[in-house]
Amino acid sequence: MPCFKRPRAKVGRMLVTGVFACACTLAAADEFDVVNFTAGATMLYDDNVFRLSGGADPNRFLGTSRRDDLLTVTSAGIRINKPVSLQRFELDASYNEFRYQRFGQLSYGAFNYLGTWRWSVTPRFNGSLSTERRQSLRSFIDFIGFVRNLRTDETTRFSAEYRLDGAWRLIGGATAYEGRNSQPFLAQQDLRQDSFEGGVRYEYASGSFLSAVVRGTSGAFINRPAPAAASLVDTGFADRELEGRMAWLFSAKSRLDARLTWLERKHDNFAQRDYSGLAGNAVLTWGVSAKTRVRTTFSRDLLSFQLASSSYNRVQRVALEPEWQVSAKVLARARVEHSTREFLGPVAVTPQNGRVDRLTGWYGGVDWQPRRYVTLSASLQGDRRSSTVPGLDFRSTQAVLSAQFTF
Repeated sequence: MPCFKRPRAKVGRMLVTGVFACACTLAAADEFDVVNFTAGATMLYDDNVFRLSGGADPNRFLGTSRRDDLLTVTSAGIRINKPVSLQRFELDASYNEFRYQRFGQLSYGAFNYLGTWRWSVTPRFNGSLSTERRQSLRSFIDFIGFVRNLRTDETTRFSAEYRLDGAWRLIGGATAYEGRNSQPFLAQQDLRQDSFEGGVRYEYASGSFLSAVVRGTSGAFINRPAPAAASLVDTGFADRELEGRMAWLFSAKSRLDARLTWLERKHDNFAQRDYSGLAGNAVLTWGVSAKTRVRTTFSRDLLSFQLASSSYNRVQRVALEPEWQVSAKVLARARVEHSTREFLGPVAVTPQNGRVDRLTGWYGGVDWQPRRYVTLSASLQGDRRSSTVPGLDFRSTQAVLSAQFTF
């Protein structure tokens, strides 16, 4: 059952407006430096915007022999962080303008925000209420098309924690989520879902913790008034999850964060689309020295992806991310990762049955902060996909230069 009345967008705007007004008024009264304004400019060169395979002829799909483009992004925003007695109000809002030089049909503007009220009734009873909006261009790794498909995600979250005697905590929360595409996309449809969770957490004096949570989710696919028997596309679903989490601090700079979840999804009408299994991740952060840190990530996810050839994906990923603080003003970062994506739960016999994709990526970048309010960045990254389905392989490289200002 829904936990928040619709429309969600109105709830989000009300909370953001309230946080903004309260924090700005209080900030102007005594601590104006809790308000920061941001501005930025980015140039990104992408040599394969639509992730075409090496053998594909761009003229056939794009009307040009070029598959590369130069993207410019300009942004302006505001950040607020204001404590008031036991409460804290936070806001991070920005407007971002994306302009493609060659493929102008992809250009768009996006207003994104995250507003949070970290509430506290007493030092032992506290939590948070937040609302978030994110809009971005759908990746052409999945969306096979040559038009702009914007994904808009709106999320409202409520969480609460009650500290019992000793190290035990009672935890719970609710989340309302809505995601929409600007173009039809059957594999990942428009949807609305509500989640409730409750559990316990045990906290050690060192900051390490163990927790267990039971979560239930009820979801509905938007703009689908009736189930489609021919394609086995349903109108709704229900998830049940049992999740354990831990964080173990070995030292001030090294820690292990891990999550293990048993997930079960059942659809309202078509059991052929149901799936279940284990998901989770482990992130080991190792402080090699005072200036060097290495993060290693292992993850396994089960994600809905509804086509005739699949109902869900099983994605397994490993990544290595070193960081080197070259000096007080210069940070160098790198990443190498490899993932395997299996398309499971087919509901018909198609040439894509049994599809498996392998994606390898790399990244290298440098951040330079010549002044407290200026950050200059440069990076280079590449991706390569191989697939058991002919025509889905691709290679791409992106080069990025950006400048961010905070004042």
